[in-house]
Amino acid sequence: MALQQYSKKYWFPNGTLAANLPAAVFPEDSNVFAPIFSDGIGTPLANPTTTDGSGVLTFWAEEGMYWVHIDTEAFLVDVGLSEEQADLSTGTASGGELDIATPTSITINALVGYVADVNALTSIVPTLMKVDEPTQTVALDAGSLARSITWWLMDSAGNVIQQGAAPTPVQRRMNLVLGVSLFDTGLGQLVEVQTLPVLLGQPANQFADLADSMGPFSLSGNILTPNGPTLGLNKSAGTLFSRSASHFVSGTLTDNPNVAVSPAQLPVTLRRILQTSTIPTPPPVATIDPTQYDVGGVLTPVGGTATASTILRVWLFATNVSTAQIAVQYGQATYGSLLAAVNNVGNEIFTPAPVTAVGALIGYIAVIRTATNLSDPTQAVFVRAGKFSTP
Repeated sequence: MALQQYSKKYWFPNGTLAANLPAAVFPEDSNVFAPIFSDGIGTPLANPTTTDGSGVLTFWAEEGMYWVHIDTEAFLVDVGLSEEQADLSTGTASGGELDIATPTSITINALVGYVADVNALTSIVPTLMKVDEPTQTVALDAGSLARSITWWLMDSAGNVIQQGAAPTPVQRRMNLVLGVSLFDTGLGQLVEVQTLPVLLGQPANQFADLADSMGPFSLSGNILTPNGPTLGLNKSAGTLFSRSASHFVSGTLTDNPNVAVSPAQLPVTLRRILQTSTIPTPPPVATIDPTQYDVGGVLTPVGGTATASTILRVWLFATNVSTAQIAVQYGQATYGSLLAAVNNVGNEIFTPAPVTAVGALIGYIAVIRTATNLSDPTQAVFVRAGKFSTP
């Protein structure tokens, strides 16, 4: 049984401390006295207990919500962290822009931030310290004058910290991170300052910013293999990360909104796409086309010898429509041999098709222009993609 401490001072409405008064503690949903303890190891404490001479009520109990009755008053309290308290983070709420003031000083514009200490094992209510500081100019200290990069932080008391090392995870939780400055030690002057706060506002949209910047990616499975001695493909079952794509699945609300399940396709139904949007939409087909490549959005025959090769990219989409799950994008360069194509997988300059912004790259196929059998390693080589657009 994990116990948390509760300790809080009580007053009467007239401002008099509620000292040495009986205090009864009940679970939120019960009229039976709650088990309470005098320490974190579970030493029983009488219930009702009493406030001390300073009006402070202290006890230990399992984390949760309780009613505390003192005199004729009842108080609904949290023992341990409430959901709202557990969500607290250290960071900047507003302001805090950094500017160069002089060659050797910066301006920290007025800011409001919060330092949240939610990790103390004996803390019932997290210590939330508001940092409300006016605009100030701060000179570079001796260390900052001797190095190029300085990180700027502010502690809960408003003291400015200058350090050469990037803030650690511990420091980010115990201080406001303000930003970083670049100092030219040869010229003896500041070159640039960059405001880099931990922003408290819009945390859900900050996650969306990150997820959309990374784009969808395969999490497991989704292995591509030849579908026998043909130009067709197989794809194994797998999962992919695609933000909010599985919030609803076939009209049913899920508790796993960002991970989509992708069933196996044996063989794959695919659409061949170019780097530009095309009208009409490419129809679903069963095979790749090794004979052509994409020149500025225009399908062009692959020239050269019989082993001239291109690199096709295979994209997977989080949709329940099987004919819209797989797209194969034509290559945009040609190579003199299959080996040369394989060696350039992930290295060539490439323009993704617009639709791939919501798709996960799951593999590359290096293929000769005369291929008829993708299971023949002299005609085609399959390369599995990493989480992002590199092999």
